[in-house]
Amino acid sequence: MFVAGIFVTTSCEFGDINVDPNNIASAQLKDQLPNAIGQTVFNVGASNARSVGLIMQHYFGNEAQQQEMMNYVFSSNTFNNLWSFGLYGAGAMSSSFVLINQAIEEEQPYYLGIAKILMAVNLGMATQSWGDVPYSQAFLGTEGEEFFQPEFDTQESCYNSIQQLLDEAIVELNKAAVAGGPGSDDLIYSGDAASWIQTANALKARYYMHLVKRDGQAYSKALGVLGNAYTGNGDESMFTSFGSQGANDANPYGQFGAQRPNTLTILPQFNEWMENNADPRIPYFMAYDGNNWLYYTSPEGLFWSSYTSPLPIISYTEQKLLEAEALLMGDNNVAGAETALQDAIIANMNQIGIAEADYAAYVAARGNLQGLTSNEERLERIIEEKYVALYGQGMVEIWTDYRRTGYPVLTPNPDGVNGVNPSGVIPRRWIYPNDEKFSNTANVDAAIARQGGELLDDDMWAFAD
Repeated sequence: MFVAGIFVTTSCEFGDINVDPNNIASAQLKDQLPNAIGQTVFNVGASNARSVGLIMQHYFGNEAQQQEMMNYVFSSNTFNNLWSFGLYGAGAMSSSFVLINQAIEEEQPYYLGIAKILMAVNLGMATQSWGDVPYSQAFLGTEGEEFFQPEFDTQESCYNSIQQLLDEAIVELNKAAVAGGPGSDDLIYSGDAASWIQTANALKARYYMHLVKRDGQAYSKALGVLGNAYTGNGDESMFTSFGSQGANDANPYGQFGAQRPNTLTILPQFNEWMENNADPRIPYFMAYDGNNWLYYTSPEGLFWSSYTSPLPIISYTEQKLLEAEALLMGDNNVAGAETALQDAIIANMNQIGIAEADYAAYVAARGNLQGLTSNEERLERIIEEKYVALYGQGMVEIWTDYRRTGYPVLTPNPDGVNGVNPSGVIPRRWIYPNDEKFSNTANVDAAIARQGGELLDDDMWAFAD
């Protein structure tokens, strides 16, 4: 289904700067959907996730750029590829935009619904990473020169657009099937609309809860849609088509591990965290070589970093942890939160293939809110468990949880004080990419001014106190 290099983000020479050779005007929907899905899932585990893993103390950078990131040294070039080839430019958002418009033209509701979900996921990643980002005008360059330099939507507007996209997707996916709709080209659900509806509702809950500091109804809104989301691991939006051509289209963690061996390892303190809790997931997450705890061992190695390792858009594990937090902090339902927490831990253990006999003691110890005397302590337990459970499958969500809750409690790297992070805190945002600064200077400058800066320690609207 894939061609070699479908996930390789390298720059290209375009004969016409406004013509993307990867999006041929006459391509059929069935030929475009695999790329949009594949790039979206790759984005979930590529450079953004690895960078988050370094600042959120899952990984240790042994050399080169990884060591710099661990010390909170990020430049305007760090995320050029993610911005220009993962999201915008020839990336997943551009592909989704083409799909949306062509699906409208061809009156294909299921393609339209899926494309809107993909757009929402990638817009979510963009605004989580940079705050204000282009969206409303970002893909209108063919309509006139006034859109060659798109304005940036505020982060508040981006979150409104995400919810609108997901609502519209649900409407489309509830329509009757149309001949010629998605089938095997849908690399996650083979065109099953009901499963995509569940995914949209799980995502709605995620993005509602990003705004708990801005929306007093965020928890209740999340609980209101979770009943229409996943019912178990078998429902989750798991992508399993990595690795058919070896490293060329491998899972992004596996690909990086093969291409840049041992430049990235597990931070010893993360191993100690898991060891102190007698966590049975250790041999699935990491391996010891006598000197370091490795996050990658071989193409057929650890669960989240093999060539063929799966990746979800959003997992049932994450959904149950969202539910646990919402029940606790929104409804003060401690018993319900504890049940959801236990369900989440069990779901994660089952997801990676650990037998019940091997995880029962862990669930009894860590899926337990008894003895914690306040909801703040209980919230800390839930987010700590999410910190481990979403390792390898939801790294950017771990970062967002930290920014909005303060958990898990982490000590910033003492070497992290520098010109782009003067206060030395664990980074709160990324610096805008140099490609965009060069090509869209006025609008980048306006976004920076509106947000009060772009340094790593400048808070975003969604997560600021």
